[in-house]
Amino acid sequence: MTGAAPTQLRAPAVVAHEGEALPQHVIFVNHPTGPRLRHARPRPGDWGHGVLRARQKTNRRGRPIFPKVHTRRQWQYIDLGLCQICTRPARDQESGRWSWLLSDDGKSADQGYTNAPPTCRDCIPEAIEQCPHLRKAAVTYTVGSYKPYGVLANLYVPVGGLALPLAEGVELTLSDDRLGRALATQLLVCLDDLQPAPHLAG
Repeated sequence: MTGAAPTQLRAPAVVAHEGEALPQHVIFVNHPTGPRLRHARPRPGDWGHGVLRARQKTNRRGRPIFPKVHTRRQWQYIDLGLCQICTRPARDQESGRWSWLLSDDGKSADQGYTNAPPTCRDCIPEAIEQCPHLRKAAVTYTVGSYKPYGVLANLYVPVGGLALPLAEGVELTLSDDRLGRALATQLLVCLDDLQPAPHLAG
């Protein structure tokens, strides 16, 4: 007698896939505030909250790359308050509050900002089940409001007309004077009025 087949868990919608990778062709151009980074061939939607964003395809082809997120989807789900797993609205209609799942690493909740989009209450148990890190250290909250705080970005430096990589994964606030040299990979948001909601974890 054989046991039941293991449940096939879906990749969260926010996760990047192998077939979505693109090279980042960026250059520096003259700007009143100094050299400013941009894509060599500008397109609508390159910028978000005044910051240049990394480009990726949006076909979700190939294997999901855990834990790498897709820049545009992560940005969109936060801006629109959508669940990072299923893309449905993560705001409770009765209370008007968003449900949020964070890693209990002693950092995210205490510092008040995160790179994680909201997670609807229906998807929170699934998210915890499929992520080994969250199974060990997950905390759930409801959030009264949130606003853009900063970005995770790769910094470049102009050298002889070229844009050369300087550093990766740097946290910058939206008032940082280095934003003109940044290529953002993730949006950071400040969470306000956090209330613990352990019942959401199932």
